[in-house]
Amino acid sequence: MKALFLFLLAAGMGFFTAIPVGGSQIEAAKRAIHGHLGAAWMVVLGSVSSDIMYGVIALFGVAPFLDIPWVMAAFSAVGAVVLWILAYLTIRESKKPHDLRLNMDSLKSRRWAYLTGFSLAVTNPPMILTWLYGVALAKHLGLATPFTTLAKTIFIAGGALGLGGYLTVLSLVMYRIKHFIPLKAIGRVYYWLGIALFVLSFFFVYNFIRIMLQMDWP
Repeated sequence: MKALFLFLLAAGMGFFTAIPVGGSQIEAAKRAIHGHLGAAWMVVLGSVSSDIMYGVIALFGVAPFLDIPWVMAAFSAVGAVVLWILAYLTIRESKKPHDLRLNMDSLKSRRWAYLTGFSLAVTNPPMILTWLYGVALAKHLGLATPFTTLAKTIFIAGGALGLGGYLTVLSLVMYRIKHFIPLKAIGRVYYWLGIALFVLSFFFVYNFIRIMLQMDWP
């Protein structure tokens, strides 16, 4: 019974962690609105794959690698660049609303969608902290004592299910309502999604500058 509660706690944590708007949510929504539900779910799969990786890093004790300042700075720099590219492409697409109903290879490709979801999530190492906070809560509730390998695996599985579940439902909802969105409105949606991606990049830029200023230079 304790294992079930641990799984449900992790799933709930993962679900609510995925609610704030981020790059993966935006890219999944773009594809769903465009009618490519399979590609949207591949973005979700890519994002969840990265989150599972960070869950393993956090719970199985190999996180010290990410304490190296230049490693964190590199993640932040790559994250900013990825978001800038996606923001530019999204805003450019918004200028041609008459083309948004067409089959665009960049949105239709499931392989590219997976890589997009994974690259957006992998540039967010602070996800490790979310896993660690969840573990602290589980221990406080007595659900992770002892925190065995099996318990860690159950916790990661639950968290991944919650994260992927929210993004999957979001994609499905956007896919279902796409027929009710006028063509011009889709162009405006793309424009603001592009702006959102650009704004999100400033988090990575800020992180990069902060780390670089704190580093001890020879």
